[in-house]
Amino acid sequence: MYNLNMDINRLKNIRAILFDLDGTLVSDEDVQVEAMLKTINFFNIDMSIQEFSKRFSGKGLFQIEEDLIREFNLKIKQGDIRKKRKEIVIELLSKRKTCCTYFAKELVQFLNKRYPLAICSAGEKEEVLLKLKNNNLLKYFKKIICAEDVERSKPYPDIYIKGAKELGFIPKECLAFEDSIMGLTAAKSAGTLCFVVPDKKAKQQDFFLADRILESLEEAYNIFKNI
Repeated sequence: MYNLNMDINRLKNIRAILFDLDGTLVSDEDVQVEAMLKTINFFNIDMSIQEFSKRFSGKGLFQIEEDLIREFNLKIKQGDIRKKRKEIVIELLSKRKTCCTYFAKELVQFLNKRYPLAICSAGEKEEVLLKLKNNNLLKYFKKIICAEDVERSKPYPDIYIKGAKELGFIPKECLAFEDSIMGLTAAKSAGTLCFVVPDKKAKQQDFFLADRILESLEEAYNIFKNI
């Protein structure tokens, strides 16, 4: 049986909140899938989008690019895949608006009154900022940490370590919100608490490291109202 008091006691020591973006606060799966499919086709990579999603969900773009170049022996420079994908994504986002995930804006607005907030995303900064602006979320975040800001992206802990430091705290004083195994691994390796709302494609994955698995962000909102 779920013990609400256990969550409340653990969260009393939290001083800052760190959010993943894609899939956690912003629903942009259609844009991501279309952009990656066009990028894969551009470089003649023989991989279906289904296989790509299964293998790379939650991984940072730097790691994805390294893996693809090595596996398919691509005669391109490091950065070429990221550059092409970025061009495609920015073009798509300029024509097609993303939307917030369920109860994301309500939770962010509520937590912003109590804690400093940061985005810790494996995405590239221009893309991250555009999504935040398009959904009127940018003003709530004191820091935006992206792939360019760290040496290693998720599942390594660098993004969450830097996010905590940028807000003036150590990771164990922070709570992270994630939707993927890669993100959860990064957050827990950094030393934060981590609540997960599993991506719909990842429902069957084992999120045993999570401090709480949520049905939606509304559940987190209801927990924090009791603190």
